[in-house]
Amino acid sequence: MPIPVDYRLHSGQVLNVFTQEFQENTVWIDKGRIIFVDDSTAYEAKESIDCSGKYLVPGLIDAHLHIESSLLTPSEFGRLSLKQGVTRIFADPHEIASVAGVSGIQYMIDSAKKTPLHIHYMLPSSVPATNFEHAGATLDAEALKPFYQHKEVAGLAEVMDYPAVANADDDMLQKIKDAQEAGKHVDGHGAGLGPDQLAVYRAYGIDTDHEATSVKEALDRVSAGMNVFIREGTVERDEKALLPAVSEANQGHFAFATDDKSAKDIQDEGSINFNVALAIEEGIAPEMAYTMASLNAAQAHHLQNVGAIAPGYEADLIILDDLKAVQVAHTMVSGEFFEDQKQPVLWLPGQQINLTFEESDLTLPLDATKPAHVIEIEPHHITTKHVVEKVAVDKDGNFVADINHAKVAVIERYHDLGHGLGIIKGLNLKQGAIASTIAHDSHNVIVAGQNDQDMAIAVAELKKIGGGQVVVNNGKVTALPLPIGGLMSDKSYEELIEGQDRLNAAFAEISDLTFDPFLTLSFMALPVIPSLKITDQGLFDVEKFEFIGIQD
Repeated sequence: MPIPVDYRLHSGQVLNVFTQEFQENTVWIDKGRIIFVDDSTAYEAKESIDCSGKYLVPGLIDAHLHIESSLLTPSEFGRLSLKQGVTRIFADPHEIASVAGVSGIQYMIDSAKKTPLHIHYMLPSSVPATNFEHAGATLDAEALKPFYQHKEVAGLAEVMDYPAVANADDDMLQKIKDAQEAGKHVDGHGAGLGPDQLAVYRAYGIDTDHEATSVKEALDRVSAGMNVFIREGTVERDEKALLPAVSEANQGHFAFATDDKSAKDIQDEGSINFNVALAIEEGIAPEMAYTMASLNAAQAHHLQNVGAIAPGYEADLIILDDLKAVQVAHTMVSGEFFEDQKQPVLWLPGQQINLTFEESDLTLPLDATKPAHVIEIEPHHITTKHVVEKVAVDKDGNFVADINHAKVAVIERYHDLGHGLGIIKGLNLKQGAIASTIAHDSHNVIVAGQNDQDMAIAVAELKKIGGGQVVVNNGKVTALPLPIGGLMSDKSYEELIEGQDRLNAAFAEISDLTFDPFLTLSFMALPVIPSLKITDQGLFDVEKFEFIGIQD
């Protein structure tokens, strides 16, 4: 008598990630697991689905990202991701943890239960990222350790504080030890690190990295025994530069990640499905590209029985209408086909913006005879150039913005501790101002503009709405509220994207910038990424790892 099972998917081209080939085959699924792959009379399915003319591949896995960068809660992020064929993600809740501490991490875990998307959390390793900025919380090893009891927690996220590891900082080493003793692993964040420094990370068991931006950097990491997550997000577009590093011999060390990608970009171009399509377009064999996006990511994160269409593996898979374009017809997660359904958004109480700021606080005295240190944006990168050049100064000896140079400020928003001022190049602001409560990694208020009045209005609006993103043009305000920690919307992803469209239209009236201004601006406050950044404490030279004056 045949064994009853839930599904029989037949007549489709099924990817075997172990042999790197597609074959027409039959997939039997029961209770969330793949039971058998081949024709058989041993099973009888409750539902049989004809997949003729279609392709079956394992569900896509995003090896590293920050949900908060989409501006969505985990449940809404799940809705959007599953439509793209992404069935599993590894998320670092660093952003909300920097704002709300342990309650922020717990919020993300609770919200993840409201989506069928498999969400694994990697606990944030550096809150705050450095001592050169003020965050809303400080998380030491003792605060993080209890979270390893949650099944959703897979390890310790991107260790970005290399000096703390190299100098054997007690708390950092305890965080790494706690993760490993809990049977978890540790992700790296090796921006700019060379072979000698990577060896230090490997000595402590750190085995992944998503910060490679060149073939050499990627191969240095593979040579050190690390897994490389090829990143293609909204700002950080590294995939084309890294794909030439991938070969048949080393492909098992490569997977895909988005890191930071807006909801609008996920909707318009895709998530990991976009990474796969781009890889195929650049000459990577489809069999290899889909393996990188599934099995390789699972193995990099030490998961068993995930990432393949094979007996005993979790039944996460996608049915494709088009293999090369990655057109998703159906997504199956845990043995059930995903059916889109909006879920209630959880609320995170107790988050307020606590700052005192006036227009006069933006006055920036300069010596007209001296050049100034200027942050220059590098399009599609989170790094910046450190330039020293003359800027405009008025008759009273104060900086005056122009089309090339805008004023930028970061204002501490948790304890009313003040602000830092600087000059930024590359926003192409003709007028007005933009501001946000998303400012990596501590998420203070960041504002940039052509005039102090609009900048002050923007900051006041953010305080009024409890956080978000704002464009001000001659006093006219366009706002996108993000009331959950000043990072995430309490709306559906459709409503959020409508709000982003309005915000982008308002920004287009004051600048001709062709890349995402808000996500780009958010990284100007990240003092662990070269070369010149600004925090609430002032202008920070990442190469020297110290604060500098604007005209030092």
